[in-house]
Amino acid sequence: MKDRASLAAAFGAAAAYDQHGAIQRAVAQELARRIAALPVVSGPLAPHPQALEVGCGTGFLGEALMPLVPQAHWVMSDLAPPMLERARLRLGEGLRYHAMDGEFPDLDGPFDLIVSSLAFQWFGDLAAAVARYRARLAPAGWLAFTTLVEGSFAQWRAAHGALPCGVPDYPAAAALARLGLAVEVLDLPFTGGGRAFLRHLHGIGARLPRAGHRPLSPTQLKQVIARFDAAGGVATYRVAICILRGPAS
Repeated sequence: MKDRASLAAAFGAAAAYDQHGAIQRAVAQELARRIAALPVVSGPLAPHPQALEVGCGTGFLGEALMPLVPQAHWVMSDLAPPMLERARLRLGEGLRYHAMDGEFPDLDGPFDLIVSSLAFQWFGDLAAAVARYRARLAPAGWLAFTTLVEGSFAQWRAAHGALPCGVPDYPAAAALARLGLAVEVLDLPFTGGGRAFLRHLHGIGARLPRAGHRPLSPTQLKQVIARFDAAGGVATYRVAICILRGPAS
């Protein structure tokens, strides 16, 4: 399990998240489009759906989704209080902002719509978290989230060769499907070379390595960057869009 205090501190300190988060914004927009096509928008799921966002960050998903579900009552949640304040600046007042550990929600619901973009990969037990949110869905409610899957940043891993790589292990898309999720995988390339990739990760707060990883020496890191750049300098995000509908009653 990730050190939650360290995780909150890392993301809370990411003051330049918006500047470095172009892929995160694109993923949020893709998820919003998928959610907009669900019956929560076009059908009478509830007159005024109760909606929860988990790990709202600075508000990329909320900004894309709220105009598509204008009748919803939103709770925006995040592990890092500074992120909630940045989301408040983007999304405005009139919403509920709630600090919580998304892996262990302290809101009971029920919710007609639970959404999250690129937060679930930080959970220690993703399957258990999915079960917790499934239990918080209103009848026929929807859970829709994105997360990283196996194959993400494969080029960066390969550039390490025999050196240890701090990139976490991500689940296979098939493992997510076995949880009862409808899964669609998108590949989004980050271009610009190794140094830009590291600045990107640092800028969005995603700088905590896998547990037990020892940082490379400056010389070793230069070797990795050189091999990465020589191979094209592209790191691919493999993103799973996961959707689940709760039982009818």
